[in-house]
Amino acid sequence: MKQCFYIRDFDVEGVGYNALNKSRKDLDAIYQSLSFKRLDGSNLVLQDEKFRNLRRNSKMLSGYVDALLERMDECCRPGDYLFMDFPFAVKFLGFSKLVAHARSRKIRVVFFLHDLDGVRFRNTLLNALDSTCLDMAYALISASKEMNRVLWDNLHVSHRPKIVEYEYWDYLMKDVENRRKKNLLCFAGNLAKSTFLSDVPLSLVERGFALYGKGMRKDYRGDFCGEFDDETIVSEIDGLFGLVWDGNSARTCAGNFGSYLRINASHKFSLYMAAKKPVIVWKESALRHVVEGHQVGLAVSSLDEIPYRVSALSLSEYEKMEENVLHLRHDILTGDHLRKVILSAANVVTG
Repeated sequence: MKQCFYIRDFDVEGVGYNALNKSRKDLDAIYQSLSFKRLDGSNLVLQDEKFRNLRRNSKMLSGYVDALLERMDECCRPGDYLFMDFPFAVKFLGFSKLVAHARSRKIRVVFFLHDLDGVRFRNTLLNALDSTCLDMAYALISASKEMNRVLWDNLHVSHRPKIVEYEYWDYLMKDVENRRKKNLLCFAGNLAKSTFLSDVPLSLVERGFALYGKGMRKDYRGDFCGEFDDETIVSEIDGLFGLVWDGNSARTCAGNFGSYLRINASHKFSLYMAAKKPVIVWKESALRHVVEGHQVGLAVSSLDEIPYRVSALSLSEYEKMEENVLHLRHDILTGDHLRKVILSAANVVTG
């Protein structure tokens, strides 16, 4: 009988509420719940916010790849599956070595795609490196159909790896109450990169715009309400709607971070679902299909649209959105959504 193994990504300290650690920690819990066997040992923790500078963490990474290669040879057999995050929190040269070794031993690598950084930062060299690595996979768990097209058309990944989409993240935690609706909007995450916050229409700020996270700037418009860990924030966040937006403009999602929403599944969506908040997303984002398909919020072209779009909603229409959020929320809190996706990927592999 074929077995499923996985390698857990690194933990990174000092980033506050951030999808980086939460999404990886949740995947670890989901793999464990499916009785997948962990190939690496104890969690490798990288120490500071400048974790992307490999030299600061080189001692920790020393020997890490060699130990994993030994474990792979000891534990895995041809036809077994090895699930890995793509990319890891820190890019390191040994990542491709692990994948190539697994493929040489006929171990079926399944990548769970968090991000395509070459696409996000418009880096053609990184795209080429990622393409080579991704093409060695047996299957890919992609964020969206839009991401699939980018894999094929922009990165020139072959159609050999099978693909399933997860569409949105889970947010594993106990069920907590959140009835905070003083503000019209709430926004949580890495505020430092959310430079559109200096461009938010005053009409939104006047109706209540609550900001949560690390990197608040003096020119940002909105009420800074603090920084919380990934569980506390679910009960603290205050708003009728959670906002999923990125980039440097309130008129559209622009720049590298903004346009990237066309293919990416923002982790904010799942945070807001966990907090029982309907959401407002960019009309050109991949999440639009989820939001409109499940009727859990609104899709807008510009933040300027929000006041009149919300004003046009009846109380019963808003309450129906809240009800629809609860339908998604159970699977998001328990991990059942991604558990089904991962099993579907395994079925694709074995079918």
